[in-house]
Amino acid sequence: MDDTRQNWPRISIVTPSYNQGIYLEDCIQSILDQKYPDLEYFIIDGGSNDDSLQIIRKYASHLSGWVSEPDQGQSDAINKGLKQASGDLVAWLNADDYYLPGALQEIAQAYLQNPEAPFYFGDGLRVDEKKIHSKNFFPEGIVSFDRSALIHGLNYILQPATFIRRAALEKAGYLDMNLHYGMDTDLWIRLSADAEPVPVQAVLAASREHSSTKTATGSFKRLEELRLVAEKHSGKPITPGFLCYFLDTLERYTREHEEEYPDSYHKMLAAFWTATANLLAQYHARPDGFPIQPQASQKLTGSHRLTLMMRLRKLLTTSFLKKD
Repeated sequence: MDDTRQNWPRISIVTPSYNQGIYLEDCIQSILDQKYPDLEYFIIDGGSNDDSLQIIRKYASHLSGWVSEPDQGQSDAINKGLKQASGDLVAWLNADDYYLPGALQEIAQAYLQNPEAPFYFGDGLRVDEKKIHSKNFFPEGIVSFDRSALIHGLNYILQPATFIRRAALEKAGYLDMNLHYGMDTDLWIRLSADAEPVPVQAVLAASREHSSTKTATGSFKRLEELRLVAEKHSGKPITPGFLCYFLDTLERYTREHEEEYPDSYHKMLAAFWTATANLLAQYHARPDGFPIQPQASQKLTGSHRLTLMMRLRKLLTTSFLKKD
């Protein structure tokens, strides 16, 4: 990056963390290694009792600020940091995720080309606890946006690869502290109400997926919150997207209790899930939840069914939430 340029936007990053010392240093280093010329970085720790504080203190001289204290949940922790931020662009990066080289420069360039967009989001990698890469988040590596697909379907925005224009955030409002599972979905919908966000055709971040996430453990409590978020913005008590979330959770539950649910039930459930996923097309979404590309159409039929269902399941269970 050419540090002599004077017009690079200031970027503010917030990392919420609680007992994530096993991953935290990777996250911090991925931000500092960007060598971005105008960076503001805050760590908001929820009062960890592992080695998190030792790690934070190690990098304290590189931070704009940090705290370690009890909070009222992830939304509260993130809001604490965002409200201190002075950047033109702001973002949060959970402690178990990390940026890829050049991510901040890609976002800065997108901002300079479209300075009035509410937010900017790119592609990312799905990785496991050991940072082993399985595949890119967006199918075919094409990042796109459709608001109807987001409201009535699934949250296909990769949060670790998303950056928000601070002025738009202040206008739309910060994260809803009453939400614990769907606060990012709610925020993307509110931010996109007045203007179109900018898809960035670059791989910006890695989303670490593991079984201890709040998405993986939220089960039916998570479902009701996602339903309420969808109802708030769609005006409908049930959307095809919510039904996909519900059927995925139900299918997992019945697999864990196979003594009560025969194989014939699972077959009927799979057929219902397939039919429900195909309903997403009326809201400009593919059966796997991602926006339909121009002049493209897909249904869950034939040889594509297994691939699309696997992508749908990944999207339904991806978590961008601070781990408790």
